[in-house]
Amino acid sequence: MRYISTKLITCLFFSVLPWLLPAQTDTLQLKVVEIEAINIRTDTEARNQKVWNHQALKELGYTNLAELLSAETGSFIKSYGQGSLATSSIRGGSAGQSLILWNGLPISSPMLGQLDLSLLPLNNSESIQFQKGGNSALWGSGAIGGLVSLQNQAEFENKLLIDAFSKIGSFGRFEQNLQLGLGNRQFQSRSKVSYLEAKNDFSYFLADGLPERVQTNASIQVRSLQQDLYWKPSPKHQLSLNFWTQDAHREIPPTNVQNRSEAHQEDNFIRSHLSWKYVGKKSLYEAKAAYFDEELNYFNDLIGLESRSHFKTLSGEISGQWSLSPTHRLHAGSTLRHTRAWSGGYQFIPDELRNAAFVSWLWQVKRLRIQSSLRQEIVDGKAVPLLPILDLSYQLLPAWSIRGKVSKNYRLPTFNDRYWAPGGNPDLLPESGWSGELGIGTEKKNAFWQLTVDLTAFNRRIDNWIMWGIAEGQSFWSANNITRVWSRGLEPRIGISHQRKEISISAHLAYDYILSTSQAAIEAPRIPLGSQLFYTPVHQAQARVSFAWKSFSLRYTHLYTGKTTGINENPPSFQLGNVHLQFLRKRKSGNYLIFFQINNIWDLDYQVIERRPMPGIHYQMGINFTLNKNQSK
Repeated sequence: MRYISTKLITCLFFSVLPWLLPAQTDTLQLKVVEIEAINIRTDTEARNQKVWNHQALKELGYTNLAELLSAETGSFIKSYGQGSLATSSIRGGSAGQSLILWNGLPISSPMLGQLDLSLLPLNNSESIQFQKGGNSALWGSGAIGGLVSLQNQAEFENKLLIDAFSKIGSFGRFEQNLQLGLGNRQFQSRSKVSYLEAKNDFSYFLADGLPERVQTNASIQVRSLQQDLYWKPSPKHQLSLNFWTQDAHREIPPTNVQNRSEAHQEDNFIRSHLSWKYVGKKSLYEAKAAYFDEELNYFNDLIGLESRSHFKTLSGEISGQWSLSPTHRLHAGSTLRHTRAWSGGYQFIPDELRNAAFVSWLWQVKRLRIQSSLRQEIVDGKAVPLLPILDLSYQLLPAWSIRGKVSKNYRLPTFNDRYWAPGGNPDLLPESGWSGELGIGTEKKNAFWQLTVDLTAFNRRIDNWIMWGIAEGQSFWSANNITRVWSRGLEPRIGISHQRKEISISAHLAYDYILSTSQAAIEAPRIPLGSQLFYTPVHQAQARVSFAWKSFSLRYTHLYTGKTTGINENPPSFQLGNVHLQFLRKRKSGNYLIFFQINNIWDLDYQVIERRPMPGIHYQMGINFTLNKNQSK
């Protein structure tokens, strides 16, 4: 309640503020232009990447980032069950080797080194960008397997925006999202409120011949508030303020070898972000500041356990970009991040100060694009190795292009890795190593048909891999630089679509072959030399077929996940089928959308993580209404 009260007051303040600001605009008589200059750190062509805008995210029908990445990117999502913890493994990397950005600044927990993707709602972002591959030279620690960037953006042509989305589903699922946007060509305000609850009391079978069992202690409630304010005091300047707060309460269900559980967890945070942008004729300057206040509290009433953890982070970044000529652009900047954390597992209150300087150069001519970057980071006064990246693409033929990238990447140990007692190791080295990738792709199309084919091969070696285990002579688990990991794989993609008048048909196939093996033998947990890492499938595949006629569309998605190695048991491979039926009516003044979705339509009993059952066939349905009024000409 303390968090909600603070949030409510702050959001009400932010909501009232824009009504005061527009009153000044009538006297300024500003010439209106859009700030559209693109930062070359995010404007990349030589990387595997996907970008979804807000409308695309609504039409896909997913609720959180875990569902989006699992179904659309080939990333393996380690889900502990419906409504439970979900983390990513991109190209065989660990959860801490995926970097999550919010408006260009990292939001992964410095204590755990990861983020629960099931608690990141999609409706709060105007766009989401996903990139595979190493990007530490551009974004810093953790960008080894890939990164996800959540962006909030203003549309200064909007005068009024109302966006309401309601969903219901199996197992007591109820979800409500509401957005209200107001403003003019100088000021914009967007308020976002969302609520989610679910019992997650699905049935499952432990094994053939055994009675059906009902999942217990698995409910979840998530409340989220976000307020975005944008102000253009002149055609070249823009100020942005984003405030995001969220409370999540969820129960932790028993594993299938436990009779009951009374564990529950609270994830609460306040995130605020302030930025300034200047766009000149040949230059772009940006300054950002952010403050994060987050807590994670775990309770297990059965054994009387209470574990509370809390951290505060203050971040800043300044950068500039210059067009040196029609073919050359230069980008440089500096970042600062200070974090302090509290936990009953720490013997003192640790803090960390990171400074970094980076520079990036882009050369682009007709067929060739080359981008190189360097980053030097200093952590608590100690320099980490210089991080380079070289990224290029070349147009071989009008329809064929090749691309390649080589980068050095790293990940710092988390606070828990260093300071948890017992087991923390303050002498841990950062995980670091080189990665490279090569890709070739083609796109051919005419008035009715479009064909895309793409193949990417990657290779990555990471030294000083951090893992918790029982070292020789110890009786407790501890963090150590325990092994080296070699990850390599292939990612073929093919898509074909046909459109004639009001009918369109498309098909998409994707396959991921990933070997991510330990290059050292480990005793506890037992990992033989050369064996695949825990919970890392060698094979993953996705097939999607879509049919659309006028305002109706039907989509079937089939997902295959190969068997994985668990700590006690090995989860077998599984195949899931999802059907999505949608009616979308688009009008100049807004959209009207109704959808019905059936998940796991073949009613398969399966587990992603050992002893954590997943639900069988279940449904979701929802309705979305969007009213959008633009400024008069």
